[in-house]
Amino acid sequence: MRSRRMPALLAAVVALLFVLVPAGAAHADVDDFEFESFTGDYYLSRATTGKAQLYVEETMVALFPDADQNKGLVRALPKRQSGIDLDTQVLEVSGPEGAAVPWWTEEDEDWVYVLTGDDDYVQGRNSYTFRYTMSDVVIRYPDTGADEFYWDTVGTDHAQDVADVAITVHLTGTVARDLLDGSASCYEGPEGSTEACELAGPEPDGDWSYDAASWAAWHGASAAGAVAFTVQAGPLAADENVSVALGFTVGAFAAASPPPPPPYPWWQWIVPVLGIAVGVLGLPLLLLVRARLRRNPDDNPVLVQYWPAEDESLTLSAGVLDVPARALAAHTVDLAVRDKLEIHGTGDRDAPEDFDLVLTDVSGLDHDDKRVVQTLFGRKSKPGSRIALQTFASAAPKRAVTYVRRIDEFTIQRGYRTARPRWVEGLRWGIGVGAVVLGALLLFGAADVDVIPFPVLAAAFLACVLAFIASFAVPMPATVLTVAGGMHAHELDGIREYLRLAEEDRLRAAQTPRTADLVSSGRRSFGDEAPGTVVNVYERLLPYAVLFGMEEEWAAVIRAQLPTDRLEARAGLFDALSSRSLADASSSVGRLAATPVSTSSGSGSSWSSSSSGWSSSGGSFGGGFSGGGGGGGGIGGR
Repeated sequence: MRSRRMPALLAAVVALLFVLVPAGAAHADVDDFEFESFTGDYYLSRATTGKAQLYVEETMVALFPDADQNKGLVRALPKRQSGIDLDTQVLEVSGPEGAAVPWWTEEDEDWVYVLTGDDDYVQGRNSYTFRYTMSDVVIRYPDTGADEFYWDTVGTDHAQDVADVAITVHLTGTVARDLLDGSASCYEGPEGSTEACELAGPEPDGDWSYDAASWAAWHGASAAGAVAFTVQAGPLAADENVSVALGFTVGAFAAASPPPPPPYPWWQWIVPVLGIAVGVLGLPLLLLVRARLRRNPDDNPVLVQYWPAEDESLTLSAGVLDVPARALAAHTVDLAVRDKLEIHGTGDRDAPEDFDLVLTDVSGLDHDDKRVVQTLFGRKSKPGSRIALQTFASAAPKRAVTYVRRIDEFTIQRGYRTARPRWVEGLRWGIGVGAVVLGALLLFGAADVDVIPFPVLAAAFLACVLAFIASFAVPMPATVLTVAGGMHAHELDGIREYLRLAEEDRLRAAQTPRTADLVSSGRRSFGDEAPGTVVNVYERLLPYAVLFGMEEEWAAVIRAQLPTDRLEARAGLFDALSSRSLADASSSVGRLAATPVSTSSGSGSSWSSSSSGWSSSGGSFGGGFSGGGGGGGGIGGR
């Protein structure tokens, strides 16, 4: 039996690649053919020493493609099984009617490889007959109380389908006399299959070949009184086998007992279980950590409010809420509300190029205000300085990009945020490196695992892949809120709730936008006009609506309060907001700020080095399975 887990797992890993490879790029390999038939004759005798002797004639009819693909066959025969030396001797390989066929053997510790052909290619229908002998092929099974000839015929390692299988087990007369009644069974299918097949016999068997009769006579036996069991099976798919089990009286052979099964290799489950655990727990753990990092450390409830704090700027609030892309727009509106700058609109007033920012007053500005003024108008800004909003929507100045990139830094300096804990990075690296190590062990160690189903190994490998991807794909916040930052975040949440209540026309708050005083918090009263077309953004909560992305709804509520006779004159008041021109310019700067700064030989077939072996329990009375006996091996092309 050859372990196929490693090739199967590799195939599962690279299967997606074959979708991308053009059909013409695929090449058939030496195993791409079929068998028309497999005919096996197994002659079981007993030497004068009591040892079981086996002479085998196997005829395989291969249907090779009509192309230069194959030069012959490779038949793998076991040298030892379950620690018992079979003394495998290959006698001959011939073609139809005994025609000579070039052949030679190669060996490793557990297998004899019989290779046929030479450097010439063979095509179409070709027949090969393999003749070989083995000894010690009967095992004593304590669980069935019998000496058993439990034998795999075709083998469980062949990539080809077999259309027809004919198996005959010949017993010499002296061996047949020791048969136990009801102790003949047959199993077919892939390794581990318990599907029974029909085993006919025993029937008188006087038709032994000359070679078989000569072999029997050589070690003191004869075909006199011989009987035979026959099996007709097929078609068999790749890796499917026919196993025959015959039971004899205990002591009929000088039979060895199979070694007891080794302790259950529970340790083989360690890597798959860890792999599945990393995959199943890795992503949820990272998501849980991310949610924990984003959690507000202030446990006080959120209270609806409509009066913003006096000492926290809009830039600081954007840093607390982790929305730096909205900071420039929100703080610009805040300066306009306080009459420190004006927004002039021209043209259609539906795009950034239709608006200019004009600095009107620099008195009473705090540190964050001055930073925003310098970001908008430059270091030499003064009253009267003007800049087009389009400047920030197209190719934003470096000073604007730097302003947004440093918002996290400003927030940390004020004590409202702090760098995320170092253990978070260690956790990410641990999950990622652990997934790589476990995935490599699963991928390259699968061939040595014999108790874990392949789907479990595949699921564990896939879980490792997903865990590795999640280790760097799940975004983690660079900073986390402090208690002070959490308290301010709750204040902002209270304002947000108020804005939502107003938007949904809920009258549970003390007052709503429709009942609030629509009075500028700056110098100019609501009804005054400024020279030219000036958008005077005045409502004290409007900058926070911009911060929350609710400026359009909030501006519409305020616009609805304008008297009819003044509607046309005041229609441009909120155009910069309702057209999202200011928000788009700020988002453009935010996007720029978020962009990272550049900084085996001779055979042509491969076989497992691990030898197969008999099952630890017998199968002559039922309860066995295909592949549970000795013999078998593998077949392939070369």
